[in-house]
Amino acid sequence: MLNLMQRAHASLPLVAVLLGALVFLAGCQSSPPGRRPVGQTTDAERRSPQQQPTSLTEFREQVPAELLQQLWDLPEISEIPGPVTILMGDINNKTGIVSTNDYEYVTSGIRGRLINSRSARDKLYFVEQRARVERLAERERVATNPPPGQRVVTPGGGVYYVPDYDASRTFALTMDVYRIGRGNTNLYSMEVMLVSMGTNRIVFRDEYQMKQVSD
Repeated sequence: MLNLMQRAHASLPLVAVLLGALVFLAGCQSSPPGRRPVGQTTDAERRSPQQQPTSLTEFREQVPAELLQQLWDLPEISEIPGPVTILMGDINNKTGIVSTNDYEYVTSGIRGRLINSRSARDKLYFVEQRARVERLAERERVATNPPPGQRVVTPGGGVYYVPDYDASRTFALTMDVYRIGRGNTNLYSMEVMLVSMGTNRIVFRDEYQMKQVSD
């Protein structure tokens, strides 16, 4: 009897090792490599202190929905006859650990959803950044001289060009992002504003906050 107990006691470390290996393998099998739904948070994302992609996706869907709902109640836009021009403004990234590219993903999604919206298609007119268009035009040798009427010659012989956009009917979509960190806990705040280029007035604002704890 004593011999059997001694054998059982001696085998306990081996059993513990085997159980640990099984748990490790089970954990590996729970997150196999491959594609995941966009709304699913992976183990790697949970371990990272950076803002989770799911919250970025949620915000890029939230802003267009809110703006389209309020669009015709904004007198600064609705009372202007014809379409207004929307410029993609700067991203003020104050997180310190998240790439600005992540927030460009948000703003590009906002722009795409607004452009494809039937209710806003005839009212919101989006333009690409001038530097990007000019680089493409130079590479492909596309003529970009201003059309007649925009080039003005003064009596003294000087030349200037009429601005492409009327400030009274042009708006900029800007984004500010902040992070408050405490240990492995981070509070992220994303704010999008639509600003009148003529008055600097904020005519629309939407905010998204989320707190996450990394492993």
